[in-house]
Amino acid sequence: MSKGAYQIGFTKALLRYIGRDEIKVISGASMGLFVAYSLAADRLDDFEYLYRNIDIGSTPQLFYRVFFKRMLWNYIGEFCSPDDEVEIPLSFPVCRIPLFSLRYYWLSGKYNPCWQKYLRAAINFPFLCIFPSVLEHRFAIDGGAGDNIPIYPVLKKGKGYLPAGEDFDLLIVLHFDARYDYRREFTTDIPVLDLDLGICNDFKKNHYDFSKEYVDEMIARAEEYGEKICARLFVGECTREELQDRVDQIFIEEHALRQKNISVDRLFSMLNYLGKALRNDATCHKNLF
Repeated sequence: MSKGAYQIGFTKALLRYIGRDEIKVISGASMGLFVAYSLAADRLDDFEYLYRNIDIGSTPQLFYRVFFKRMLWNYIGEFCSPDDEVEIPLSFPVCRIPLFSLRYYWLSGKYNPCWQKYLRAAINFPFLCIFPSVLEHRFAIDGGAGDNIPIYPVLKKGKGYLPAGEDFDLLIVLHFDARYDYRREFTTDIPVLDLDLGICNDFKKNHYDFSKEYVDEMIARAEEYGEKICARLFVGECTREELQDRVDQIFIEEHALRQKNISVDRLFSMLNYLGKALRNDATCHKNLF
């Protein structure tokens, strides 16, 4: 969906306040995986250029390009390069069928040729690709079908990438489900910045509009929104309690407006209950490095 442009804009604003070296772990699902990979491999500018130049405003034309011309698969081939190095550990989900079980794959370090196969499976959107992918002798589809806001792998395994005794200072969760509330799924002492980025453009529903004009608008709106959010969070030193107060205040301010809106991502979130119920904590993580 074209809404990935919001994540590009917000991330650009975020990087004006914190360095990439301060980002310890990244997780992304579905189209969000493109942004997550570009940030982890320090290729956000390349991905922004690609996104701005898709320039497809017609939904039938978009479906033709994705379904028959395998546009997304080809983009993985262009975007995941042998010269890449994933400097920030990256996790992404893949949904395996027909049992609808979840597997979280982790990337880190120098490019591995197998990455393209797994990344393509992770963005193999149901009904947009002729056939599901095949991974480890199982059919596999877009991980967003099982976990479209994958915080779980960060909390379950992400701390293993931190120095001993350290914890995350902040979890930033960017999504498009206005009714999402992480507190229904897990509890944590880590401050969680829960943002539905659709709010920065009045929850417009043009999910399949990749026209250059609209993508430019989304990136600009999200960058402006990200600037306002980051200016509130990252100005001056603060304790964890003060940071928690700041993220709580942002959530409270946006909560009423979010409750008045609903998006197609809410349907995916509801479908996610099945994937999460069948998730096997002991076997669902696998390193690809």
